[in-house]
Amino acid sequence: MSPAARLTTARLAQLADELPTRYTTPLPHLARARVLTGAHLDRLLSGPELSGETTARVRRRIMTRLCRAGLVEMLGRRIGGARAGSAGHIYTLTSAGHTFLALLNDEPAPGRVRHSRNPGALFLSHALTISGIYVDLIEHSRGGEYHVANFVTEPHCWHPTGNGTYLRPDTYTVLRTPTYADCWWLEVDQATESSPRLRAKIRTYTNYLTTGGVGPDNVPPRVLITAPDQMRADTITRLLGERVEPITIATHGQAAALMISELKS
Repeated sequence: MSPAARLTTARLAQLADELPTRYTTPLPHLARARVLTGAHLDRLLSGPELSGETTARVRRRIMTRLCRAGLVEMLGRRIGGARAGSAGHIYTLTSAGHTFLALLNDEPAPGRVRHSRNPGALFLSHALTISGIYVDLIEHSRGGEYHVANFVTEPHCWHPTGNGTYLRPDTYTVLRTPTYADCWWLEVDQATESSPRLRAKIRTYTNYLTTGGVGPDNVPPRVLITAPDQMRADTITRLLGERVEPITIATHGQAAALMISELKS
């Protein structure tokens, strides 16, 4: 039986008292992004007073304790092979980890979260690309000009259209300043979908948003489609045709900077 399977509510409450704050810091990030590599966590845990080597050492200690406590699980797959070392390890919250986080935040316990210890390569590549955009946004937010108010991944970000169907973005993201907020639906393309399917997806968004449709915060989100490289981004742009608003195209690496620039404009 795994440690997570033995964690009662009483034991989780005890852990909440035992774990120092720095040991719980990765948990909200894992809840938002679903999966994070050791390298992602180094970026999230880094600070001006810590060297890269010190940050990696602290991260290893934190994640080892969280895994032993049954709050986090390290997946069987690794990014970059053995040469990547612990930076290539991939982590996700266990069901107990989600319950523990809800307990910390004085929120209702979530339903049981199921995940595979060995997800498929395509799924994991897609999920980690989303995680990379999330980490980029968090890093940029340290300047204090905005914060990531919401970052919800699928299927929790899927949105009803009112006719029995759903928009199925990969994330719903809200960036907020003291006076303004931008809401985005992100579609993270991995160059695996055919042109007809992409065209249909674009049509679904434009039809919904140009006829008064709104998102979770009762405003119409903008749609950002990200692509693995500029060639693929250009292909998607051609598919847009005349449907420019409210859809924006960028590469994965450009996504965070684009969203931030739009927030400032």
